[in-house]
Amino acid sequence: MAVQLAGGRGRRRLAAALAGLGVILVLVGIGVLVPPLLGVLHRGGNDHQLLQRWLGSNGALTKVIPGQTESPLNSGSAATAPACGSGSPTTEYALVSFPSLPGIEGVAGNGSWAMLTQRSVVHYQGSPAPGGVGNMLIALHREPNFEPLNKIRPGDQIVVTARNCQQYTYTVTRTWVEWPNQVTQLDSMTSGHYLTVITCTPLWIDTQRIVIRATLTATSPTAS
Repeated sequence: MAVQLAGGRGRRRLAAALAGLGVILVLVGIGVLVPPLLGVLHRGGNDHQLLQRWLGSNGALTKVIPGQTESPLNSGSAATAPACGSGSPTTEYALVSFPSLPGIEGVAGNGSWAMLTQRSVVHYQGSPAPGGVGNMLIALHREPNFEPLNKIRPGDQIVVTARNCQQYTYTVTRTWVEWPNQVTQLDSMTSGHYLTVITCTPLWIDTQRIVIRATLTATSPTAS
């Protein structure tokens, strides 16, 4: 009987130890997963606010498009164009959109890659402005608002709208996947008009980089 009691106490101790270990592992998992998730939610909220501010409240538009007579969505109001960059040139540098992926667009800040902790789209300061000669660099987080970027293919377009509402259309010529230490497409260029977009893959793992190279193919006039 004493042997059985001792064995029972041993099993209970083992069960308690395993339960305690399970609790510790759960807490460690929460500690590992929650901060990145909160970061994604924070960036997503900032992205939404910046896009809404660029377009105006609830997408309200403020500039009349010359020569257009039909009101958008039969709203009964005059046809309009976005206000574009009405905020800080650093925080509201350009609007980046992907026409082949409807609804995928975001307002880029102008700065170092460190800005990616606060938002999902950054134009690397020092690289050419929209439409400029050389290699314009833009980095994006795919989570939470740009997940479909892996579907971009050669021939698709990327439209970059500057703060003065002038639009620059770049046509994708090549896409590929690299390890971070193999990405060599960030060098400056002294001729041509290029756009290089860098984002991460796979989703939520981000061990590799998707590189999207595009060439300027069209420029629209500034709305007035």
